[in-house]
Amino acid sequence: MATNTNRTEKRGERARSKSGFTCSECGGTEVVQDLEKGERICAACGLVISDHRIDTGPEWRAFTADEKDARSRTGAPTNYAIHDKGLSTMIDWRDHDSQGKRFTAKKRSEIYRLRKWQIRTRVHSSVDRNLAQAMSELDRLASQLGLTRSIKELAALLYRKLIIRRLARSRSIDAMVGAAIYAACRLRTAPRSLEEISRHSRVSKKKIGQ
Repeated sequence: MATNTNRTEKRGERARSKSGFTCSECGGTEVVQDLEKGERICAACGLVISDHRIDTGPEWRAFTADEKDARSRTGAPTNYAIHDKGLSTMIDWRDHDSQGKRFTAKKRSEIYRLRKWQIRTRVHSSVDRNLAQAMSELDRLASQLGLTRSIKELAALLYRKLIIRRLARSRSIDAMVGAAIYAACRLRTAPRSLEEISRHSRVSKKKIGQ
């Protein structure tokens, strides 16, 4: 099976890799994978070890995490920037069916009840309510600062870790979101200053940097 690195390489390129296989001809262990022909070749003597191998990777190339997410056609990935990671069911707020026809009064009443219970099941604990509020603020700040999706998701992941480890008890949600964004930007080598973050946040620079 081709590795994740090999999947993003151009078709026709060859990639060397170590494997547990030993060449029966020369005893070599370094294998060259020809992705275009589907062959594995001994790098030492050129013996074709196997052929007609299936590349299960995508046919497209991606150089960044954002490009990979945008080109994927296997369904929505888990999103840490949504309080429930995007795994719950979404009920559209519009009272229309798939053909654009408006629901009857009875159907609208039924859909209203479903929406109400759907919201209750998505946000049913104090942690869920905290995350829902935090992710909403994170989305707003990320938009104001022009952050990439990968930075936004990293900030969301850092915030979740703070909640899990109970390190955010004495600080406001807005301050912790600002701190998570500041840390995520530094980790992704796209730093934003505390002044810039506090300018778009509801809290001061001092509270974010505590």
